[in-house]
Amino acid sequence: MQMTKISNINFSQKTVETVEVNGDAIKEIKYEFLDKTFKVTIVKNDDEVVVEEVVAEEIIVEEVIEEPVNKKLTIADVKNIIYENIPKKNTAETYFRSVKQVHDNFKEDDVHELLKKENEIIEFIETKYEKLTTIKNKLCGILKVYNLLNLECTQLKSKIDHYMITLSIQEDKVKENPINKRTVEEAEQIVNYFKSELKTLEEELSFDTWDKNMELYVILKIYLTYGVVRPSELIDMQITDTDEGCEKMNYINVQSKQIVINNHKNDKKGRKVIDITDDKLNGILCKGLNNHLVTTQNCELYASSSSFSKMFKSRFNDYNPYDLRKCMSSLAIHEGDTEKIKMLEYNQGHTLNTILKNYNTYNKVDV
Repeated sequence: MQMTKISNINFSQKTVETVEVNGDAIKEIKYEFLDKTFKVTIVKNDDEVVVEEVVAEEIIVEEVIEEPVNKKLTIADVKNIIYENIPKKNTAETYFRSVKQVHDNFKEDDVHELLKKENEIIEFIETKYEKLTTIKNKLCGILKVYNLLNLECTQLKSKIDHYMITLSIQEDKVKENPINKRTVEEAEQIVNYFKSELKTLEEELSFDTWDKNMELYVILKIYLTYGVVRPSELIDMQITDTDEGCEKMNYINVQSKQIVINNHKNDKKGRKVIDITDDKLNGILCKGLNNHLVTTQNCELYASSSSFSKMFKSRFNDYNPYDLRKCMSSLAIHEGDTEKIKMLEYNQGHTLNTILKNYNTYNKVDV
């Protein structure tokens, strides 16, 4: 009986410590490495050849990924970051003072852990201070720290937007001339009139074919839901189910459920996209696929926004689209609905200052 023993074989280095063969009448022993095989050839005295092979086993080395050790961020570290990145000393001091006050309240050693308490930080600042200006400024100081550390802070940004809008509205009220204002009740009456007209149009819809009633219904629904888009942005708008080939026109994509406005008064800011969140509206728009959103009685495009506004005015009790825009803007300002105000800013294509100056008509104040 023959037995072969191989010790400490290393395929990567192609080395072997010993090869032992126990048996009789052995004439010669040969061995060699062949790729991933170690071959032992034993030749006996009678020229009988015995071959034994050892095949290398594939060793899978798993990469050990070491978790990064987050170094504790102290308030002193934050101070250094602020002063290194804010060139104006007074501004840097203001920002640091804001975060230091929050840090002292929560007594959190690691500022990384502190900044995870976004809502608690907002609540602390809103409780500690009374003046809206102070609250806004303190929140802005905290926001600067989040930005310097590349940390997300959605709630904080939303709160700052809220206070900036609220303060702008308050400042505008101080400058208002009541003589030039009309009452909120008048705005509500006009909006309710349009809501009633929308309901009437809906009752008259055939839901089978795209017609003039559907055109008016869709436009009014867009106005009352998303804001009064400029007539110039609507009069050549097409209804499609693709974005392909639409880069230079205004269109509604019923597939992606988006109103896309490439050509608008502020087109230097890029295209404007309004998400259609009303499935019923989108379903009705599907009936007008491959048609224009609105056309004349002769099924032609309106020659200008003025001609569209003239049609709108004759159909809706002598109100033009901008009358409705003023009412909706005024009511949003009156209600202090910051989310709606931001939506109107974007969809209607003008800033809050423009809304306050030109469209906040129905906010008569007591004198």
